[in-house]
Amino acid sequence: MTEPGVPDGGAAARKAFRGPASACLSLEVVTVPLGLLVMDKVEGGLTPAKIAWVVVLTLGMIVAIATFSRPWGLPLALGLQVLMLLGWVVSPSLGVLGLVFCLVWALMLWMRHEVLRRQREFAQRGGAGAE
Repeated sequence: MTEPGVPDGGAAARKAFRGPASACLSLEVVTVPLGLLVMDKVEGGLTPAKIAWVVVLTLGMIVAIATFSRPWGLPLALGLQVLMLLGWVVSPSLGVLGLVFCLVWALMLWMRHEVLRRQREFAQRGGAGAE
């Protein structure tokens, strides 16, 4: 998965993206289980479906942190964000969390795209010697 026109194929940008992405997933690993407290107090109790959804999401995010350097790490993390958003069906609280984190991921992906675009433009201008 190389980026055309980028000197190293975008490998540096992907490596640089790992840190913020793993940090965001780590924050989600802490935040999503805390959503159970909100579900219990605000939504009138916990159900097996709510608990199972949160446990699956949390474990998936832990796996995503551990495997983010693999080529399928980013699609796994984004798939978990979709599951968080779909959690609205199970619990509106989880859906709100999913919406917030989807916006965070969208911003991070946009920044990554901008870095790759600027690297590509820099390479097309001939590197550091061109002005």
